[in-house]
Amino acid sequence: MNRLVGAGLRAQRKTALLVGEGLAEQAFLNHIKSIYVVRGSKQVSVKTAKGKGGAHVLEHTHRQSLQAAYDQVGALLDTDTDWGDLQRQRARRLGIEIFEATPCLEALLLHTAGLPPPATTPHCKRQFHQRFGCEAHAAELFGQHFSRPLLDSARLRVGTLERLIRFLQT
Repeated sequence: MNRLVGAGLRAQRKTALLVGEGLAEQAFLNHIKSIYVVRGSKQVSVKTAKGKGGAHVLEHTHRQSLQAAYDQVGALLDTDTDWGDLQRQRARRLGIEIFEATPCLEALLLHTAGLPPPATTPHCKRQFHQRFGCEAHAAELFGQHFSRPLLDSARLRVGTLERLIRFLQT
């Protein structure tokens, strides 16, 4: 898409909406956005659905996507509450790319850091706190523990991370 500006043509920037389930997802999305989106190449709006489970995140993302004509729409959500095949089908129909953190964001982050995450959310949260000494929404967490080299390495083995980065870069 090109738009006439003055005497020349300028490529129109792509726009994307990316919604995180809660504050921790929003912080993580903003962190990887700051690393992988080249300034001026793409306009990415990162928002939060303020929790309430996968179905709520999907509905919130859909409502937010109606506010502007985004080229891409995605959501990062936990799969442990109110999420299943019906919601996945609805997301596909709505054109929303879903990035699942199974069962929760802490599991995705532990996997990204090279640790095998436990199977349940309470165990993931406990192990996460033991490993990092803070909650997943802590402001200093991502800058201190999730550098670009670590993310570049992890994306080769963590499918959700690879898809998120690709979403931001295309």
